[in-house]
Amino acid sequence: MQHLSDEQLVVLVLEGQKLAFEILVERYQKQIFALAYRLGGDYDEARDLAQEAFLRIYRELPRFDPGRRFFPWMYRVAHNTCINLLHKRPKDVTPLDQVLELPDGGADPDGSYERIELNEAINSALQALPEQYRLPLVLKYLEGMSYQQISEQLDLPVSTIETRLFRGRGMLKKVLAGYLK
Repeated sequence: MQHLSDEQLVVLVLEGQKLAFEILVERYQKQIFALAYRLGGDYDEARDLAQEAFLRIYRELPRFDPGRRFFPWMYRVAHNTCINLLHKRPKDVTPLDQVLELPDGGADPDGSYERIELNEAINSALQALPEQYRLPLVLKYLEGMSYQQISEQLDLPVSTIETRLFRGRGMLKKVLAGYLK
């Protein structure tokens, strides 16, 4: 079954073959986890969000239009699921590792500590951006989508995507100015 297209696997899932859905999960678990992590900013929360997203995708499969590509549809369902769940979480909750100030594993002797610190700063800066700018940046630079794919995914004109990417990059540069020197 590994050689079947996504759309063929969906048909098999709808016919009751659960193994076909497992293959879809294996194919896309990294992308969905990355999406959940970039939206939520917390590793453990991202695992929960990704799991919820796949449950929602499974429940929504009967609504999938077989005349369209599966990945953009699945990604949109996952995105909407993550956003909905994140909006429902309490606003004043601080992750436990921040409250306890747990170390992140220590500095690497090869000097990659600075990279880790920069990645954390970038992630924090991304989280601070308004969603309308954060999501296009995540899709473009972390998921590698084209402007057209982002446009289809977010159901916005390409010109709007270009504008939001431009403005989002500008916001990130301002926030990260100290790290980029």
